[in-house]
Amino acid sequence: MKIVKKSWIAILALATAVVAACTSTKRASQNEEGNNASDDTNNPNADINVSEVGDSIDAIRADKQKHLEELRRIIREREMSCVYGSPEVMREYSANTRAMRHEADSLQDELLNMLQSEKNTLKERLDAIDETINGRSGAKVYGSPEMINRYNARNRELHESRNSIQKKIDKIDSEIESIKNNSKQ
Repeated sequence: MKIVKKSWIAILALATAVVAACTSTKRASQNEEGNNASDDTNNPNADINVSEVGDSIDAIRADKQKHLEELRRIIREREMSCVYGSPEVMREYSANTRAMRHEADSLQDELLNMLQSEKNTLKERLDAIDETINGRSGAKVYGSPEMINRYNARNRELHESRNSIQKKIDKIDSEIESIKNNSKQ
């Protein structure tokens, strides 16, 4: 009986030691990862992912743009066509064309609002990145070469993110102009 108790205690002690070793290794690696990112922990906007804007928004916008172009094509065809018939047929045709114009105008306004909203969101992110970059510019970094390299790599990432966001804003501006110009035609 004493042998079973001693064996059981030894097994529990061994299991406890293994769990403690695994847990301390995990904590140490988490602390190292935490220290790697600690230079931006006071800025919640520092880790900005440009793809957060979302492909789904782009898909919705593309569908609406396609529908708007189709409506405009139909309206142009209706304006160029000659309609013959009774006054009721002519009024109905004209009313349908006006309804299509109204739908196209509403869709255009919705697209412009979506684009402006996306542009505003991107500008907020751009401002946050600019603030982070400005806070980092001219900073003296002390530490191991690995830490300095990580800091410099993060600076490059911030500049790349900034350039990517600026390109998206420029693209949105050109889309807004394109929509406005197409509506004048």
